[in-house]
Amino acid sequence: MSLDQQKVQQAERVYEDFEPPSDWAHDESSDTLILMLPGFKREELKVQIASTRILRLSGEREMGDKKWRQFRKEFAIPDESDTSGVSAKFESGILYINLPKHIKTQPPPTIQHPPKSTNPPPPPPPPPAPTPVAPPKKEKEKSEATTSRAQGGVSEAKIDKRSLTLELLSRQTQEYKNAVSGLVEEVKKQKKLANFIILIFLVLVFGFYVKNAMNSSLGRTKIEEL
Repeated sequence: MSLDQQKVQQAERVYEDFEPPSDWAHDESSDTLILMLPGFKREELKVQIASTRILRLSGEREMGDKKWRQFRKEFAIPDESDTSGVSAKFESGILYINLPKHIKTQPPPTIQHPPKSTNPPPPPPPPPAPTPVAPPKKEKEKSEATTSRAQGGVSEAKIDKRSLTLELLSRQTQEYKNAVSGLVEEVKKQKKLANFIILIFLVLVFGFYVKNAMNSSLGRTKIEEL
């Protein structure tokens, strides 16, 4: 059939406009347009997407006796739909146009850091100073009394030793005087030269003895006092 014959046949056709019922089904991942097209076949339908995000659907079929039924529908594509993934399915007189939604990437959670303080942290407080524990009053007085008695005892001991030494020296001196007096009386009585010589010798020996005794006693006294 030539092109002219086709034009003649189309000019002889009588078209009846048909308004198919439609509806939308929405979910989280896509939007689906549903058209009821009973009696139509797959090859009698056209699906087009315009650059202005318009979905155009059309179709025509022969009814007989040069009568044709046709429809033309336009739908605005939702903003969240991805036109690159549009798909169509025709099944049991129903046309399904599926428009997937853009996958929204969730931004990573923002980690909020606490503001940095410019002031240095305060130094830790110093440990509390230990409280001095005073000794009990009674024990302190007792200790002082003991020390005082000990010091007094030492002083008394030194005084007693010194008195004893002086008493011994006094006794020795008195004995020396008595001995000398006795010898003198004896010499006077006997008036003998030999006895006088012996007397002098004895006096010298006794004086030497007394001197040594006194030096020894005084040396011991000084050592004990130190």
